[in-house]
Amino acid sequence: MKSVLLDFNGTLFFDSSFHKEAWAEIYRELNDGKEKGNLDSSVLGARNDDIIQKMAPELTPSERDWWSDHKESLYREMCKKHPEKLRLVAGAPELFRKLTDTKVPFILASASIRPNIDFYFETFGLEQWFDKEMVVYDDGTYENKGAMHIEAAKRLGVTLQECVVVEDSLHAISLAKELGAGLIIGIGSDSIHPELIRAGATYCITDFTEFDMQWLRN
Repeated sequence: MKSVLLDFNGTLFFDSSFHKEAWAEIYRELNDGKEKGNLDSSVLGARNDDIIQKMAPELTPSERDWWSDHKESLYREMCKKHPEKLRLVAGAPELFRKLTDTKVPFILASASIRPNIDFYFETFGLEQWFDKEMVVYDDGTYENKGAMHIEAAKRLGVTLQECVVVEDSLHAISLAKELGAGLIIGIGSDSIHPELIRAGATYCITDFTEFDMQWLRN
């Protein structure tokens, strides 16, 4: 494998609870204070525009854009209220150093919007390891996360078949599998590992202390 494509949310930063809380608030605002049941399957790993369109199909594209920005603003405020949780997943900085030392290119491919990417760079000091202008993010031009994977590989000058893709989303993993990613690493709690494997992950980890550099040599 020549390169590593890394998701951010739920992969390098365990922030699912913040996203679910923000989406729950958006649902309440769109539905006169009504509560929505379990949002996990519909709001983790999908594009904001798709989620909002399902919640409120009557909204115009420009209105969906406004609600997307509003949701991400809520999310960032929720993150800031819990500074003790604003840290990269265990083993991530060490992995970045190993990849740098062994000259393996790596890149972020995130479904987040640009203001969130700016927030992550400022909060986590990502400029130590990543070029912000190389990051693939949701700028409204990608059909899905699979298209982002392809673009990320292209920016590194390789094919997706030559890449290790690290994701936490079942949907993103299934897209990577469908598009022929060289190796797919699923990340999440032990309980979800069987689902990640069924979606297409080759191996599973709970954090980056378990990332095996030998996977890059296969």
